[in-house]
Amino acid sequence: MTDLAPYPSPEERERELDGLVARLEGAGHTASIHNYGESVAGRPLRAVRVASKRNEAAARTEPAKVLVCANTHGPEFIGNRVAHGLLEALIAGQPQVAALHERAELWVAPCLNPDGYARTHARGGQGQLRDLRPNERGVDLNRNWPLPPGSRRLPIPGAGSSRSGDATYRGPEPLSEPETAALDALMHEQGFWACVNLHSFMGTLFPARVEDPASFRVYRELCESFTDRQTVHRYRRVASRRFDTYTGEQEDHQHHNHRCWSVCVESFPLRASFRQHLRAPSLFWRFNPRDPEPWVRNEVPAVATFLGRAAERSRPEVRTLRTT
Repeated sequence: MTDLAPYPSPEERERELDGLVARLEGAGHTASIHNYGESVAGRPLRAVRVASKRNEAAARTEPAKVLVCANTHGPEFIGNRVAHGLLEALIAGQPQVAALHERAELWVAPCLNPDGYARTHARGGQGQLRDLRPNERGVDLNRNWPLPPGSRRLPIPGAGSSRSGDATYRGPEPLSEPETAALDALMHEQGFWACVNLHSFMGTLFPARVEDPASFRVYRELCESFTDRQTVHRYRRVASRRFDTYTGEQEDHQHHNHRCWSVCVESFPLRASFRQHLRAPSLFWRFNPRDPEPWVRNEVPAVATFLGRAAERSRPEVRTLRTT
């Protein structure tokens, strides 16, 4: 097996998460791990809950709940590092994360696809996208979400394939997979106000697709708040009210079906990936930086700022969509 250090093995990743929760509690935070389901192969799906200071102080108004998700695709380990880095930053009192903690209850689900993570690690990052990206049944979890009411999927590349074995196979039906069904149940239960979904590798922000001008404007402002907090590499927002389509992606489902401000963050820009390896030795090293720490520092304040600003907004007003 090829060495994927400094990225942890599945077992090391789980021990690290346990340690982060213990350190959060030691730093005076109210933190716990919630097992919200199991993967196809029976691996636990875990999320960390950190109560907000407002909640701890028994404030009269309940704080907004915000969610950070990562590693829905097997080889995208950098997203997991950013998610864990957010908890590290809270322990250290990083200003943007501390400000978020003042106003919101933070949930972090750092590995949505533990089977894909384990498969990628066991193979040393070697394989094609269709081998490493999906869950244990070969389903691309980020194409398995229900489409917004009134929308349809266009037959274009990347929009979610109906053919098993394809890299973007969407599964037999929406929420057919235990990983997506369990997270959807958690979202129904908790009523999250805002969400950041961590991926790689494009160096871009993909907010939920919206057609109404008001929501489009809010997403522009929220994404600007994100990039304003990036210290080295500022990411480009990719959005259009007209020239876009629904593909069964998580951020669209969260916005339209859960009334949650949501964005997909593609860490580690394309140019940085090719600067690292013009010809990457494996698929894994195309998607992940050799040193994740600069990218964690670049993303964490931005993630916290996006969530904090979104928590100050009213919930999205979901509108009936045109069939597109």
